[in-house]
Amino acid sequence: MRDRAAEIRETGAEIAVVGNGSRYFAMIFREDLGVDFPIFIDPDLRAYRAAGLRRGFMELLSPRLITNGVRALAKGSRQKGVQGDAFQLGGSFVIRRGGGVAFAHRSREAGDHADLDRLIAALR
Repeated sequence: MRDRAAEIRETGAEIAVVGNGSRYFAMIFREDLGVDFPIFIDPDLRAYRAAGLRRGFMELLSPRLITNGVRALAKGSRQKGVQGDAFQLGGSFVIRRGGGVAFAHRSREAGDHADLDRLIAALR
């Protein structure tokens, strides 16, 4: 989302990240990736559970993990270590003003990210 943040903001939306690591790791994440949007910390995984996000060991062993890893490396992303709960998967959501979800993507395995074209279409 970082690379398309301007396009997302043009729709009137804002990006926020929820991570399950510590404040220190959130600061490093912000610096390493050069993001300027809010980062919230949820080490107890309450937001993850409320959003119905998956957690588990087998999801980290998916055969698609290799493809996802190669794709990330090709785009210049390098994982420097595990921070927070290594077994917790993420997701991406478009939440309407006043409530309601216009778009939801819940990762099936590590490296499974939302299709940004679909996410941005939901913003419009």
